[in-house]
Amino acid sequence: MARRRSADETSHMPLRERKKARAQASIQREAMRLFAENGYEATTIDEISEAAEVSRATFFRYFPTKADLVLHDVADLMVIDALPEHLDGTNLIGALRGAVTSLVDAATAEQHELDRQREELLRSVPDLRARVPGHIAAALPLLTEALARRLGRPTDDLHLLTVSGAVIGVAIAAWNAAANDLSEGFAQRQRRLLDDALSHLESGLPPWSTRG
Repeated sequence: MARRRSADETSHMPLRERKKARAQASIQREAMRLFAENGYEATTIDEISEAAEVSRATFFRYFPTKADLVLHDVADLMVIDALPEHLDGTNLIGALRGAVTSLVDAATAEQHELDRQREELLRSVPDLRARVPGHIAAALPLLTEALARRLGRPTDDLHLLTVSGAVIGVAIAAWNAAANDLSEGFAQRQRRLLDDALSHLESGLPPWSTRG
């Protein structure tokens, strides 16, 4: 099973993108520490920039707003990067399930804690919570492009667009369905919920069972 890679280990990123990923991870890490100490609203961009040892202009180069910093999730790109090693024929949903599972299971304790802190903010700050569905949907072209490149199909292929759109819809539904309990083990619970939802999609969305 693949080890979850850090922000500077994404194997297919060009050097410029790897440097960007490292800088974003450093800024986000310092920001999350300040949010935990002082609260999200009370923490300023100037304080984050100072803690991360970057200029205010550099902060805005990587994150348009403070909200974008919290929404940024390097796992989005890592799941796409991990897809090739899980693809088997045209079983695209199964490959995604494998990529998600491997990354969650191989994450370090530090990464799990960072994810927990992000989730707490995403679920407790109204402005952030409202932006989550749109943030997940923004991954649609990245996912479609990755699948098209791996399978040798055009990015406007209807089958790929349908699969990508369905997966994005499932991800949004799974996030909305997840409990707000962010205690220890929440990452594994969320992973199981997403895996169950993807499994339902993979099986062809069988009809609901009825009870008399």
